[in-house]
Amino acid sequence: MNLDLYNKYKSVPDSAKKTIRAGRLKGMTDINPMWRIKCLTEEFGPCGTGWYAQPVKVWTETGANGEVGAFMEIHLFTRKGEEWSAPIVGIGGAALVAKESSGLYFSDEAFKMAYTDAISVCCKLLGFGADVYWEVN
Repeated sequence: MNLDLYNKYKSVPDSAKKTIRAGRLKGMTDINPMWRIKCLTEEFGPCGTGWYAQPVKVWTETGANGEVGAFMEIHLFTRKGEEWSAPIVGIGGAALVAKESSGLYFSDEAFKMAYTDAISVCCKLLGFGADVYWEVN
């Protein structure tokens, strides 16, 4: 019973996976974030009535070479029947200013990407996509 949710969503369909082709994570597997949203909705109901993610903290941090990261802490809540869960905490991040070969690049999508990343972290705690994370490379 304790592993029911974990076991139900630990496997990711091939249609929701892609191989990361570049960067430090080259060769690892990326999971489509909409697959997680679909799983949350299937299990708990529509966003806002069966589950929701509440931003708690938003911040930036300066890195090397003029790079800046955008970060967000969220609390994910799920509902079964009339009872809401305790907060499931996730912190996500993305590059707000990245150093590229042509110079610094500013992303106006960084906080949305950090939010999506934070939801992914929360879902990982529920076991969503566990088989991908369990792989040893």
